[in-house]
Parts: sequence; C-alpha cells; structure tokens
Amino acid sequence: MAIELEVGTATITSKNMIVIPKKAREKFNLQEGQKLKVFVGEHEVILSPFLSLDQLCGILKGPQTAEELVKEGRKNISRYD
Repeated sequence: MAIELEVGTATITSKNMIVIPKKAREKFNLQEGQKLKVFVGEHEVILSPFLSLDQLCGILKGPQTAEELVKEGRKNISRYD
C-alpha cells in the first residue's frame, strides 16, 4: 500500500472510538455520522468513506441513461451468441 500523505495520528479511546485527524476529514469531506468501510490487511487497518449511490452517480464513463445502458448491454450479449 502506498501512503500519499501522513495527516496525523489517531488514538483509540476506552470506548474503542477513534478521532480522525482534521486534515483527513477535510481532504475526504467526512461528516459526522458518515459511515466508513473498514479493511484489514496483514499489517494495517484501512478506513474508506462509504459512498452512497447518489455520490457514485456519474463517476464512470459511458452511457448515461437507462435506455443507453440497455442498448449497450444488448450489443454486448449479441457478441457472445
């Protein structure tokens, strides 16, 4: 895993809570109550913002409407028939 930028440290409290450093919260626009996914590697714990479908909408290139998606899907299916 490549580390881009160290933004501080977090301490685990007696209630097993952590505080995410301000620079990290600002970089990823993290808000109170927002969910994070937790990944565990051999020597690391990774927190990643959980993005809703609304936040993901439009990040991929390609057809934008349902009709275009269906048309593209049908084209791809016919290639394998």
